[in-house]
Amino acid sequence: SCLFQHRASWVLQLATLALWATRASSLAVCGLEVPHARPSVAASALDNYRWPEAFPYSAAELTPEVAGSDGAFYLLPKFVHHAGEECRACLRDFYACALPPAGTGAVLDLCSSWTSHYPEGWRGKRVVALGLNPLELLANPSKTEWRVHDLNKDPSLPYPDATFDLVTNSLSVDYMTSPLELFAEMARVTKPGGLACCAFTNRCFPTKVVPAWLRPFSEPSHARIVGSYFKYSTGDWADVGVADVSPAGFVGERDPMIVVVGRKRA
Repeated sequence: SCLFQHRASWVLQLATLALWATRASSLAVCGLEVPHARPSVAASALDNYRWPEAFPYSAAELTPEVAGSDGAFYLLPKFVHHAGEECRACLRDFYACALPPAGTGAVLDLCSSWTSHYPEGWRGKRVVALGLNPLELLANPSKTEWRVHDLNKDPSLPYPDATFDLVTNSLSVDYMTSPLELFAEMARVTKPGGLACCAFTNRCFPTKVVPAWLRPFSEPSHARIVGSYFKYSTGDWADVGVADVSPAGFVGERDPMIVVVGRKRA
């Protein structure tokens, strides 16, 4: 009986994976078609989720263990990757879906560095790389301009209203200590109908991420944390969704790559 139940469980899991595979090509997040996105627990983390009446995270839950100057922490350039190659490739494929056509549009990359994880060879009309280390920003091949700006020290964005078609934050949203103020600013500088995309994986500096990120340390929880930043920051976000663009393979065999997407009201 136990053996039968075990086999039945595996059959059910395989059937579910097969169903997911047939549906993957039709997935859309906030109206954005993402052919390589997959159904998953993380991807459905916001579906029918019962949000609390008020923002659920306290100041203590948004204060990292090492809460010193981020400028000092990033004083020396770190020309390293913070995600595996397969994950980075999946993120590049996602941005290929979200970015405006080459040679057009205005894009703001927050917490940027020597790479924005945009597709190789893609160039926009205006691409602003905003980050903490000038040498890393200078080396970014996607940028048309750059600015050193500590978003934890000052979450305001030095740009006029409705400036950008797309705002991105790759692998750094878990370090933001004033997320509601920042996400309100992201909405302000995004054009009506534009997108904001916050990507994350399961790698981090534990002493620098906000404590809420660590309790629990799971992709569905992380998706809800970022979703809450959109939801409680301002009413200007019309829709918020999650794209699971993780590489193929079972959890534990590969790093995840999750993108929480918000679309501004048109």
